[in-house]
Amino acid sequence: MLCSNETLALMKELTQAVGVSGQERQVCRILARHYEALADEIVRDNNGSIYAVKHSSAPDPFRVMVAAHSDEVGLVVRQIRPNGLLKASVIGGLYDEVLPGSRLRLITDEGREFRGCVSSLAQKMLRERVTSSRIPLGLLYLDFGFTSEADARAQGVLEGCQVVIDGPFEVLNGGKRLLSKAWDDRFGCILGVELLQALKGVELPFDLYVGADVQEEVGLRGAKTAANLVEPDLAIVLDCTAANDVEGFEPPTGGIGQGIMVRFNDGTYLPNRTMFLDYLALLREKGIPYQMHESRGGTDAGAINLSAQAVPTLTACICARNVHTGSLMIDAEDYLHCVEAVTAFVSGLDRTKLERYRSNNF
Repeated sequence: MLCSNETLALMKELTQAVGVSGQERQVCRILARHYEALADEIVRDNNGSIYAVKHSSAPDPFRVMVAAHSDEVGLVVRQIRPNGLLKASVIGGLYDEVLPGSRLRLITDEGREFRGCVSSLAQKMLRERVTSSRIPLGLLYLDFGFTSEADARAQGVLEGCQVVIDGPFEVLNGGKRLLSKAWDDRFGCILGVELLQALKGVELPFDLYVGADVQEEVGLRGAKTAANLVEPDLAIVLDCTAANDVEGFEPPTGGIGQGIMVRFNDGTYLPNRTMFLDYLALLREKGIPYQMHESRGGTDAGAINLSAQAVPTLTACICARNVHTGSLMIDAEDYLHCVEAVTAFVSGLDRTKLERYRSNNF
């Protein structure tokens, strides 16, 4: 199974957009353009989370929310030095270890883009000041070729401008593996668009909200306000989680190419067990490969699940190597299997199932 050229084009477009937490407008504008051709309505909250709405003609339809997140980890400009170099603050779980020598992209508030790299002290000076192999962020500088502070400011650079580690979209090994920055969680944004495409013209017994939350990487903030916007009766959260398979893997840690992730436990939520078991039964029925997964981290499910009087929630994930770097690697079949699973699960929802999920603990 390989991704179509149309899917690859969509993947490249969305992974290469820049959207550090709190500044996701570039990603959301791309999504809005795709949603316009596939939805009856587009809704947004004041944080910028965006949802395509597919309305049902059924009387008193319930609401199903399929949520990804549009933001990515990165940096923001903290200080502009007199020599034109920049100091940065980290946004989200980006680690100092991945930064030295990295290529960078900076986006100003006016949308101008600059390419650069991470620079540091000369090696001899580093050895005199750093006792470990890890270079702390305080000794790293962002270099975009500006010759002075005045030069940088004249070109629109301001404190708070977003910066990401550059990671071009690459199709590897004949399309079996896909390399890019920001699979976490442009994977879910891409799947959402393809879900809407698959269900275009299909009558559903519920209003379907498919979209992307902002600010997941800094504490599930966008999911809280998006859940207030949508007021879902049921939710499915799409996310890209970390693989741990470079030396071989033992479940439930996750390996790319080993199937989609069925998350039974994480640090922010526990799945609705009845919904979870229905999902497992569907995967088995369709022969979709999957792997059981446990994570200490969390997803937007943790916020959506706790909205209102509690929303029955499930996660549908794939895993990637090198999460929170500029070089995430995913498996094409994992992606395609997840599209198949989510499309089938959503298509099969009805009010009877909703009531079963609501009465999970009764």
